[in-house]
Amino acid sequence: MIRNFLFHRVHHQRDPLWDPMDPILFEKCIVHIKKKYEVRVFEELMSSGDYKKKSDFATIMFDDGYKDNIDTALPILEKHNVKATFYIVTNCIEKNIPTWTHILEYCFQNFKPDHINLDFDFLPEELRNVEFDEITTPLVYARQLKPQLKKINHFKRVLVLKEIQKITKIDNLPKLMMNWDDIKKLISKGHYVGSHTVNHFMLGTVDDENIIAKELKESREIIYSKLGFYPRTISYPVGSYNEATITLSQKLGYQFGLAVKQDIFNPNKHSKFEIPRIELYNERWFKTKLRISHILEKIKFLIRYRK
Repeated sequence: MIRNFLFHRVHHQRDPLWDPMDPILFEKCIVHIKKKYEVRVFEELMSSGDYKKKSDFATIMFDDGYKDNIDTALPILEKHNVKATFYIVTNCIEKNIPTWTHILEYCFQNFKPDHINLDFDFLPEELRNVEFDEITTPLVYARQLKPQLKKINHFKRVLVLKEIQKITKIDNLPKLMMNWDDIKKLISKGHYVGSHTVNHFMLGTVDDENIIAKELKESREIIYSKLGFYPRTISYPVGSYNEATITLSQKLGYQFGLAVKQDIFNPNKHSKFEIPRIELYNERWFKTKLRISHILEKIKFLIRYRK
C-alpha cells in the first residue's frame, strides 16, 4: 500500500480561483506525512519492490512544474530530508507559460468585462451569454465555466479557450514555470522528474490517438534530450485518461501511469497505469489531516452509501 500525495503550487500569495498551498501548511503536511509513513521517491520504491513487504509507504509528487516548487517547496523538503517526484509539462517549461487551466483563470482575474458571449452550442446555455454584475462576477463565472470545460471534448475546449483569450485580450501571461536549469538542480539533489505531457491536454477527452501519442512520445523525448534519461512515469493531466492513453503509454515505454482518484495505491488491486493519488489542497489543517489519513474519503463513502 502506498499513499501518493499530490501537490501543485506552494506559495504564500492567495488566489481566489486556484489557491496555492500556503508554505506553512505544506511544511505541516511534510512533517506529518514523514512522521506517520516511510517517505520514498515513487519510482525508486516501485523498482525496489519494497512496497510488497510493508504497507506504510508514502510518496510526495508535484504536477505541472511551477517555479514555486523549487523556490518555496524545495527548501522545506530539504529541511526535512524528503525527496519527491516532479511531473513537468514540457511545453510550459520550454516557453515559460502556465497550463491552460491557469491561463483560463488568469484571463478572468485580469480582465473586467461587462459581459461575455461564448456562442458555442455545446456549452450550457447559462454560460454562453452572460451579463456580469455584483453577484455574477467574472470570477464567479470562471468557477462555473472551468468544470464544464473539463467535461467536454478536447477540440471543443480549445475553441472556447482561444475565444476567451481573444475576448479578454490577455497576451502577457505570467512567468510562473521552472526552467531546465531548475529541473537539473532538483535531480542533482536526489529528486526525480517524470512526464506530464507536452501541452497539458486532458488525454481522456482526446478522440485522435495520434494526438495522444504525440503528447506522450514528444514529452518523453524532450525530457531525454534535456536531462539524459527517459521518464518512467506519465502523470495524466487533470487525472484524465482512457484506454487509448493506457495502451499508448505502455507501447511508448512508460512503466507507470498516474491518475488522481483520492485513493491509496494497492498494487494488488490497481493497474500500474491507473495508480491513484491523494491530492492535497490549501484548506484547514484538520481537514488536510483527514485527507492524509484517508478518513475523509471513508466518511464521504458512508454518506453516499446511506443515501
